[in-house]
Amino acid sequence: MRITEDEEQLKQQIDMVSRRLAWIAVVLIAGVIGAQLLLQNDMLRHLLTAVDRWEGTAYR
Repeated sequence: MRITEDEEQLKQQIDMVSRRLAWIAVVLIAGVIGAQLLLQNDMLRHLLTAVDRWEGTAYR
């Protein structure tokens, strides 16, 4: 079976999109891991979130 030029271009485009999606996934996973590591530090967590300050107070 012979691959036409259009099919080859489509394959190249799909490969390019796949590589970009993989790169985006790696960056997002690294971001989540980095955020979790930052939130382990009490001082940084206090600066980044207000949840600890809201704890024990009424929502209304």
